[in-house]
Amino acid sequence: MSEDIEKITSVLRKGVTEGVLNTLDSRKRAIRNILKLFLENEEKIVEALEADLRRCRTEAIFTDIDTSVGEAQMMLSNIDSWLREESVPSSFITLMDTVTIQKQPYGVVLIMSPWNFPFILSFQPLIGAIAAGNSVLLKPSEMTPACSQLISELIAKYLDKHICQVICGGPSVSKTILETQRFDLIFYTGGTTIGREVYVAAAKQLTPVVLELGGKCPVYIDSDVSLDVAVKRIIYSKLLNCGQICVAADYLLCHEQILPVLKERIEEIVKQFLGDDPQKSPDFARIISVKHFQRLTGLLKQTKGKVMVGGMSDVNDRYIAPTVVFDVDEEDILMQDEIFGPILPVLSVKSPSEAIRIINSKEKPLAVYVFTRNKSVFNDFKMATSSGAIMMNDCSVHTLIPNIPFGGIGHSGIGNYRGRYSIETFSHRRPVILKSEVEYINNKIRYYPYTESGLSWLRWSLKKSDRNGCQIL
Repeated sequence: MSEDIEKITSVLRKGVTEGVLNTLDSRKRAIRNILKLFLENEEKIVEALEADLRRCRTEAIFTDIDTSVGEAQMMLSNIDSWLREESVPSSFITLMDTVTIQKQPYGVVLIMSPWNFPFILSFQPLIGAIAAGNSVLLKPSEMTPACSQLISELIAKYLDKHICQVICGGPSVSKTILETQRFDLIFYTGGTTIGREVYVAAAKQLTPVVLELGGKCPVYIDSDVSLDVAVKRIIYSKLLNCGQICVAADYLLCHEQILPVLKERIEEIVKQFLGDDPQKSPDFARIISVKHFQRLTGLLKQTKGKVMVGGMSDVNDRYIAPTVVFDVDEEDILMQDEIFGPILPVLSVKSPSEAIRIINSKEKPLAVYVFTRNKSVFNDFKMATSSGAIMMNDCSVHTLIPNIPFGGIGHSGIGNYRGRYSIETFSHRRPVILKSEVEYINNKIRYYPYTESGLSWLRWSLKKSDRNGCQIL
């Protein structure tokens, strides 16, 4: 296996050294091929997602297919301006010179994608990496074999082998890749535990990393909200892909004044969304594996809270009903790690400040969601909490907004990407200086032997340059 991996990375490295993506036209051509990949294989992708995740057609199209298409189209529309060399304002030091900043590709990039959204979380970073001029080794998750196999086949068909190749396999393959190969950048999406291992492996080679991780995304419901709107949006966030989404509402901090009517509204919305028996709904996905099913049902057995909505499960179908647990305290098992399933713990709080305290007692999440009609309350959360994103009166949908960065902070991730931010992430910002041959100033202040008058000129010139941020002669 290590020899096969070595051969693949050698081909990709050759693509870098031979400059297969040195021109904008070559990068655009590759991105157009990715666009073609999705447009010509929509039904195959839908079938693979149904096979691995029991994902319905609608969710497959808008979460994995159309979002990937949109990313490719946005990149094609903007790549010229996003990759244009940036001019640097002249200073006294550079009056006779030209200074720009070049966005230079790193080289060979390793992208390790997860199982929950196998296409979008493979192709969004891939599009950015190619747009920036990198060759890519893509390692999809072994948890979604149908999707991973299809990704491998389609990339081999639509992209040059010097631009991107795919390696499938389990944890041992990932370990071999990290231990035997040196990359110029590693981009990992997944859980925090494996993210740490990737970070350690990268550190041994001084390889820069982007880690798109998870966390417990909190939701606060204030006393003044439209409960119908809030519950619809929160429950939809929790049920999308059966709750297996890194930006799902993880736990709910509910103002005590509206807690008494919350259970009834949740039951009504779940029934409205999925019918009397959610297991029979064609729209509700399934847990990815028996192992994850057992982890989630284990949480329900250990919680000291009260399961007041749902709670049913079927291991043969990998089905867990939309479940809401009330009377949960801060130390409960459901409040320890990211749930990543259709289980929503509810905590009662007396005020926004108490909710902020609970949020800040945990690691920084990917997102904070605040339902309130009071912008002052929202501003309190905005100023007093730290997260990858913060949203007022909705959950999760910020991931669909173009031209904003997606990423975490602290334990929820390092770095961000999407759109123009992918160009920044997958590029090294390289200063380019074209020096004039005029020597008049250099002869007065730069060269040996030093003089007092030369020092005076030097200090004066540096002060002038400081106004434009330049401190280097």
